Amino acid sequence: MLPQKLSGASNIHLVHTSSPIEKEDISYFDTALKRLAFDYPNTKLFDVQRRDLDPRYLAASEDERLRQFRKAIKNADAIFPIYGGTGCADIIRRLTSRDLDDLARNRPLVIGFSDTTFLINYLYFKLGLVTFHHSNMGGLYDSDANPAFFEMVRGERQSLELCDKRNRWLASGAPAAPVEGIAIGGNLEVFRDLLDICEIRPPSWRQYVLFLEDIDLDAEDFHRIIIALDSRGIFKNIRALVIGRMDERAYASMSKKYDDIIGAPESQLHHLAEYLLQDVIAERKEAGDPLAILKVESLGHGVRGKRMVVPIGCKVLLKPDGCIEFIGPFVQ
Repeated sequence: MLPQKLSGASNIHLVHTSSPIEKEDISYFDTALKRLAFDYPNTKLFDVQRRDLDPRYLAASEDERLRQFRKAIKNADAIFPIYGGTGCADIIRRLTSRDLDDLARNRPLVIGFSDTTFLINYLYFKLGLVTFHHSNMGGLYDSDANPAFFEMVRGERQSLELCDKRNRWLASGAPAAPVEGIAIGGNLEVFRDLLDICEIRPPSWRQYVLFLEDIDLDAEDFHRIIIALDSRGIFKNIRALVIGRMDERAYASMSKKYDDIIGAPESQLHHLAEYLLQDVIAERKEAGDPLAILKVESLGHGVRGKRMVVPIGCKVLLKPDGCIEFIGPFVQ
């Protein structure tokens, strides 16, 4: 299901799904809001009311955020979450069949990043709605990817190719031919939570290319989450894995610490994902179905320069040279 294309007459509704805007980002949000409203006059902010008992790390209570979200999806052509942080799962898990009917009928353009990975993947798995892993409203105009993003959602661009000399193949190396699949994913922790909380169980993982990134995640937590996903058979079946920024320096430092403890000789460190998935990697290679793993630097938090836009639910090609191409149409 393709979302509506964005136009000057689109009703763009801004919603608090997660945390409040941090003080250092308020000016960025105000500037972005003015800029968006100038280009799209039917932009509306669905603000929330705070109460004394609301946790400070949430924009408002679960009930208040859900109430405003339900108001926002009525007659919406686009839904732009305001900020990430935590809490998106609170409200999305409580959506009803009536809410989903509203969303399916309107086919809004939905973006999200970090904690709102929950929302964009939920709508794809539940409705088949194509969504976009892209900046939340708070940082919408900070990304060098914005020109391409707006061309995609206005229906002016039918493909997006991203080539970066820093991209590198892990594990089984570069594939002999392009790997084709359907793009899903985003923040690793949030994606795992979505599968657990909303009991997402697609008939097969075989068609997917899984994009993952995270921040402030130590090696032990990364280990647990990867094993949780592996227990679902994800890595035994997905077409490919794309790993974005994952605090690799911290992981490498921990590995070096244990090398020192057990007296292992210094060697080139593999990415922690390669170590944790080594059995799956070996099994798939032996079966003639290697797991392609591409490491990229343009996906995730703290990206400098052009951040990758991932249209969730669209076709993607991972090419032997490390280029990534998303194939539309992206909107209708």
